[in-house]
Amino acid sequence: MTPAAQTVVFLHGIGAGPDSWNTQIAALPEGFTGFAPTIAGLTDADDHEFSLTAAATAIRDELDRRSIDRAHLCGLSLGGMVATRFAIDYPERVASLVLSGSQVHPNPALMKVQNAIMRILPARVVAQPGMSKQRMLAVLRAVGQTDFRAELAQISAPTLVLCGLKDRPNIPAARELAGGIAGAELQLVPGAGHEWNVQQAEEFSTRLNAFYLHQKP
Repeated sequence: MTPAAQTVVFLHGIGAGPDSWNTQIAALPEGFTGFAPTIAGLTDADDHEFSLTAAATAIRDELDRRSIDRAHLCGLSLGGMVATRFAIDYPERVASLVLSGSQVHPNPALMKVQNAIMRILPARVVAQPGMSKQRMLAVLRAVGQTDFRAELAQISAPTLVLCGLKDRPNIPAARELAGGIAGAELQLVPGAGHEWNVQQAEEFSTRLNAFYLHQKP
């Protein structure tokens, strides 16, 4: 009897979408399957404001709908923060965790600058399709209020923390994630920027698949 495929849930960042993970999903090793949902609360069509808790709950509901008990979570940027929230809130549902360019407690000064820039730029430049500037700013406010520092020790799933060496604003958080999650592995990737799952898709898949094959029973 062939064992059921292990499932990987890919979570995108702000300004990206599920299709940003197409290369990684197609390149998963034998015995793995993946899907990339749209993170709940990011578009004006959603009937509720964005929060990491609500986004994590929506992933749980999607796993329930697909009859998946446990899954590997791979998130980049905002997706990494949602994955972290999910791993804290639903530890029994997490087979492993991969976090790239994610955050623990965003720097208030940097968030203030980012918000000021977002207010000036046109919505078509700063927001993904279906997201107004107002929604974008609300999401950034929610992100800016996040503080995982006291909760990281609750995560027990095997964890890989990734960050591009060109993604300098997120390197301190990558080190903090790896230091706060027991047994977590940190890889700082030469030549990689923030959205390197798209810009260096094959390299991302190579590192991701090596991690998953190490976890495979």
